Amino acid sequence: LGTHLWGCFIAGMSFACIDKHHWPHHVWVKQTKRATTWMIRIFFSATVAFSIPVSSLLSVDAFLKGSVMGIGPCILTKVLCAPFMGDAKFVIGWAMVGRAEFAYLIAQSAAAADMMDKDTFSIVIWAVLYATIFAPFIFRKVLDRYVKRHFNVDNGPQDELKEAEH
Repeated sequence: LGTHLWGCFIAGMSFACIDKHHWPHHVWVKQTKRATTWMIRIFFSATVAFSIPVSSLLSVDAFLKGSVMGIGPCILTKVLCAPFMGDAKFVIGWAMVGRAEFAYLIAQSAAAADMMDKDTFSIVIWAVLYATIFAPFIFRKVLDRYVKRHFNVDNGPQDELKEAEH
């Protein structure tokens, strides 16, 4: 599963945390965060972004079909199952919509394995793009509304305040 160097690295990082302030671990996380961020960007652009066929992606047919797939199966199915989840229904529904980033890699892998043609791949990219763009903004709005309705920042949950008044 790994090499001797990997084992030495894990052992070193494990024992580095014995220090009272976990300084070696803190330095490692802080210093590698920059490199990790850039490597993720490069990985994404080198695997998924370069594999998108721009000519078929910008076609009207791919845009329309991708819009229907993005709004329907990518967004509405998750949000519409939310009413069965209790009071936090839309928070949970929009949180599920926000899990679309990994779908780019899955779509690219399927296209590379000839499981879908370039037109279908373009439709899937449009569909996942809808979820990727809308989810963070709407999730933030829904979460803020939920927190304002159920929690008083100074005094804790509203339900406890109502019970204390009775």
